[in-house]
Amino acid sequence: MSLSEFTPVSADGLNPASRPTNVRWLVFGLASAASYINYVHRYSWGVIKPYLLEDGVVTEKEMGWLDGLIGLTYGLGQFPGGLAGDLLGPHLVIPVVAVLWSFVVIVPVMAKGVWGLAGARLSMGLVQAPCYPCLGKITQSWFPRSIRTSLQGFVSSFAGRAGGACSSLLIATLLMGVFELSWQAALVISALGGFVFAVVFFLLFRNSPREHPWANAAEAELIESGEVVTTADRPVHWDWSPGNIRNLLAFFGASFSSTFADNLFVFWMPTFLVQAKDFSPVEMGVFASLPLWGGAFGGLCGGILNDWLIRTIGNRRRARRLVAGGCKVIAAALICCSLYFEDGRVIMGVLFFCKFFSDMSQPTWWGTVTDIGGPAAGRVFGMANTVGAAGLFAAGPIMMWVKSEYGFDGLFYFVGGVYLLTTLFWSQVDCTRRLVVER
Repeated sequence: MSLSEFTPVSADGLNPASRPTNVRWLVFGLASAASYINYVHRYSWGVIKPYLLEDGVVTEKEMGWLDGLIGLTYGLGQFPGGLAGDLLGPHLVIPVVAVLWSFVVIVPVMAKGVWGLAGARLSMGLVQAPCYPCLGKITQSWFPRSIRTSLQGFVSSFAGRAGGACSSLLIATLLMGVFELSWQAALVISALGGFVFAVVFFLLFRNSPREHPWANAAEAELIESGEVVTTADRPVHWDWSPGNIRNLLAFFGASFSSTFADNLFVFWMPTFLVQAKDFSPVEMGVFASLPLWGGAFGGLCGGILNDWLIRTIGNRRRARRLVAGGCKVIAAALICCSLYFEDGRVIMGVLFFCKFFSDMSQPTWWGTVTDIGGPAAGRVFGMANTVGAAGLFAAGPIMMWVKSEYGFDGLFYFVGGVYLLTTLFWSQVDCTRRLVVER
């Protein structure tokens, strides 16, 4: 009698070992947690910003430059961060940078004046830079292509924007408002979650299903279906044809311009509610989070819509363009419409839907990175996010100038125009042009 006769058989007659394990869903949870905590800490700056201005620590002009400084080091760290993710693996890189950025969150508590705050902003950009290139690598390595954009929508948009929304709720509404803590004490408490996350991620994550002791070969084959898999015998081969370069430039243009809207909702909305609408910390924390919740749900729906449109019309390029470009047009109309209301609560309600449609394009962005990058998704993500970080750096002083010259109304109209420019760039992006091909 052979050993195979003793192999357990499931009710459907299949050997359990022949069916895919579900470790990818554990990885999905870990990636979502990384995105959530990253945004809680990154958006903490927008929450404390009105109080730094109120206390006279910095002027409005200085604050405009401080807003943008994170983009400088965030951009410089993108490609190295993506390269580290590709070569060392997210298993090592993400826990290390999570510990570092959790320390940096506390730096404004100890900083003295504008130069100390500048050091905090530059440091935060540098240590957070590797996170999203590594998450891009994780989504390419762990999620099947057929559902990847939907899951990327959750990781990149819903989890991330939810973290951003919870930043004001946790720091302003709960810690500063309900518990009456100073903003300094609130920052210290918020940093603790990052340290816990780093340990859990390191213990439970592995770089690929073939490396994870809980994943079987069937799950690895399910995830790798239809993908270019690099090995020592088949290294990455880049295709730098003129068509691919033009395609990348259009994609980079969309990445650059889209960061201006993020700058408004992250760094300006709390200040708008405190300065223009006289909101208390509790009110500001609640209502400043509304547009970010809209972005969270918009990103989630955008990922699902991407995959549904791709299956329905059978054209990946057209589906991605429709979601990314069309939704930016709707967002442009909504941000302009919000100016017709006086009540800050109503304005935030309108901007909830503005951010909903605006961020429907975020999983499209992620999907495009993994479409064209394949096994080099970390490096492609790093390149594109470097350009986006340059946009963030430019947005700080530019938007401060617009606000100083034309007020908050001018700032809102300006972002509406940038939405339309982003649509123009997306109309030229072809996600089916692969940068990495097999030899």
